[in-house]
Amino acid sequence: MGSSSTAASPAMQEILLEFRAGKMTFDGKKVVPDSRKGLVRIARGEHGLIHFQWLDRTRNVVEDDQIVFPHEAVFEKVNQASGRVYILKFNTDDRKFFLWMQEPKAEEDSQLCNSVNYFINRPLVFVNEEELDASVPLQVSEDMVEDDVSSRAGNLVVPNLGGEAISDVTSSSGPVKLEDLQRIFSNIGPADITEDPDGGLGLGDILKPDLIMPLIETLPLEQRLAPYLPERSY
Repeated sequence: MGSSSTAASPAMQEILLEFRAGKMTFDGKKVVPDSRKGLVRIARGEHGLIHFQWLDRTRNVVEDDQIVFPHEAVFEKVNQASGRVYILKFNTDDRKFFLWMQEPKAEEDSQLCNSVNYFINRPLVFVNEEELDASVPLQVSEDMVEDDVSSRAGNLVVPNLGGEAISDVTSSSGPVKLEDLQRIFSNIGPADITEDPDGGLGLGDILKPDLIMPLIETLPLEQRLAPYLPERSY
C-alpha cells in the first residue's frame, strides 16, 4: 500500500467493516506480499468521511489511511494473480493499493469484496444524522483461527506491472489534507433552488413587528429605524 507511516491517525467515530488482509508493496517492477498479519478497516471519521485503513495486526498500528469519497474508487480481485489478491483502485487519480486476503475462508472473499464496495460508496452522512443500521452486509467472525500467514504470502505471484505503476502507489495518514478538501468541494453539487413549502420558518416569519418592536424600543436607533418597519397598532 505504498510507503508506511506510523503517525497518529484521527480517531474514528464508527467502524463499519474489518477483515484480515496483508498489504503488498513494490519491489522494483514486481508487487510482493508483506508477510505481516494485517487488518483492513473501513470506518467513518470526522465530518462523516469514510476511511480505508490498513493496520499491522500484531502492533495494532494504522500504517495506511485513505479517505474515500462515494464512487471515487473500486475494490476488486486481481484475476492475473495466482492467489487471493485484491486491489483498491481510484478512478479520480492514479492511486492503487494491493492487498492479499488472510481470512481462513476463501469462499467469503467475494462477499467481503461486495461489502467493501458497499461501504465506500455510501453517501456521506454525519453520524448524528443517521441511525446505525441494525445489520450490515457482512460481519467477519471473530473465531481468530490463525493459519501460517507467512507461508501463504510466499505463494503469491503478481505479474510485473511496469515501472510507471510504482509512482502510482502512495499513502497518507493524519488530518484531512488540502487535496481531500478539494475532492470534498468537487463532490458538492449545486443547491436545490426549489422552495420547500415545509422547509420551516422564513425571514418574514421571524422579522414581525410584534417581535422586533420590543427590541427597538430599548435601542437609541429607534427613531432612525422606525420608518422602515411595518406599521403596527399600539
